[in-house]
Amino acid sequence: MRFRNPCPRWSAAAWVLAALPGLRAPAHEHLAAGALTSEAGAALLFVNAANFAAESGYVVPLTESIAGPYAGWHHAELAFVCQAATPDFGGPAPFHPVLGARIEAVIETIDGPAGGRFGFWETPGDAAMATELTFDLPVGTTDGTSRFPVSENDGAPGADPYGHIHGRVFSGSLPGLYRIGFRFVDTSANGPGGGPLHPPSPRYALFFQAGITIASVADLPSGPEVTFAAVNDHQYVLEASPELGAGALWTPVGEPVTGDNRLHRLQASPVTDLRFYRLRRDPL
Repeated sequence: MRFRNPCPRWSAAAWVLAALPGLRAPAHEHLAAGALTSEAGAALLFVNAANFAAESGYVVPLTESIAGPYAGWHHAELAFVCQAATPDFGGPAPFHPVLGARIEAVIETIDGPAGGRFGFWETPGDAAMATELTFDLPVGTTDGTSRFPVSENDGAPGADPYGHIHGRVFSGSLPGLYRIGFRFVDTSANGPGGGPLHPPSPRYALFFQAGITIASVADLPSGPEVTFAAVNDHQYVLEASPELGAGALWTPVGEPVTGDNRLHRLQASPVTDLRFYRLRRDPL
């Protein structure tokens, strides 16, 4: 397939692709699969994990739809690519898998809002954007096996592992911060004994943010620390109030945060009485 809740004390109101030779400069996110070395037996890896994996703080923003194929979902297009091995596809690129490898991504774990589901959309042919829900998994999944191809080959011996597939869509059913655990696997049968040429990658994680939510609050001795995702083109203000309701007086906590598709943490002053917290988002 190819496709060019208020509660006491706090409330949840509420590509920068690494410059790698052989990868085209994109205008949006490209998550690159590769191998530790370009030799059979080397483990697969997430080449630009430093830019996009959860440890980097990067967050994929999901936009809510109320009509069309994504109605009821928060969604975003996201492209997974695989480093090319031959000049036919702009290679050889650093960290490319060996010829004959066929790389896929397996979604193994889903963390996020209780009752939520995380979906993957794909449409055969040349659709600009996927419109068919291929699979969706519930929050709480710990042993998922759903997968999708990253390479564009059919696993034939000697085939370039290259892949650059656009139009795929990822989605969350409820507002919240989703942490998706996945790994790259080689599903070819061109290795020893008819097995793969590369062992799987370690498990990596990606953050996806649906809607305006507070991800977590840590009640530290130095004061509550609030974590939230701030997406591009918006400014975020954390506010606190001793009460809820129409007459509540909300005051800012810390300085406004300019969205940059990353997780942010703000710390409030220590309190001894009841406090509610909310997150306000304004367009820039």
